[in-house]
Amino acid sequence: MSETQNLSVAKKDLSGYYLARQRANLIKDGIENNTAPFLPTDGKVKPILICSASSGFALDARAMIPAVLKKTKEGYESNVVGAYGVVGKAGTKIKEGEHGVGVMFKNKDEEIKSAHLYFPEQMEDPAKFKEFAQKNIKQETRLTGQTFTITSPEVTEYLGAYVAACQSGASVSVSPEVAEKFKANLSAVVDNELAKSAEKNPDIPKLGDLLFETDKKAFELVKGREKELGITQKIEKAQEQKPKQHKREKSQSMDR
Repeated sequence: MSETQNLSVAKKDLSGYYLARQRANLIKDGIENNTAPFLPTDGKVKPILICSASSGFALDARAMIPAVLKKTKEGYESNVVGAYGVVGKAGTKIKEGEHGVGVMFKNKDEEIKSAHLYFPEQMEDPAKFKEFAQKNIKQETRLTGQTFTITSPEVTEYLGAYVAACQSGASVSVSPEVAEKFKANLSAVVDNELAKSAEKNPDIPKLGDLLFETDKKAFELVKGREKELGITQKIEKAQEQKPKQHKREKSQSMDR
């Protein structure tokens, strides 16, 4: 392996290391200060939908969890974020000294990249960014009025239901007993993530892996509930009608 390749791998690993620690620290802070929105306050859990200004859709679990913690910690009101390039496209800049939420992702060439996501409050012209983002929002909240009840304290099960609620517009309910057990489970994962290499417990899963599984769980829950309510069938029927409608419009256009 060449020196350049070594540097590239080291840079990727270093970026992943710091982003993982940032995420773990945000969670640890939210747990210790009882400000994490996925933990019940006065018996209630607060789902928060945060969308990407670039894609127009909800963030996945690996970005959603640190983003809702950052929003809650800083008291931001906005529910949309953007990376450096998107901020520039919106015609504004990130304020000096601001730190975004770090995320790892794969680009179209399947290369692992890192980026930081910023809230409008972290920009010089928040209104301009919000206006830009609003034109691109595509996320639909089809489960408003529905409730996901969390019955398991396992990290992926608990956070899966929370992220599902965030992404779909549903609410969440959980008993104090389940929430306390979950908090202990998540704390163990986070503490292990922040421990020195020699002190890490290899039997405790990595936070990033758990959040990846959380995202899959959230998807299953949302799609399962939509199917139960007949929403999936309505969407499929509407999609089937689109080609027919397009053909009719084309035919009418040719007749004129």
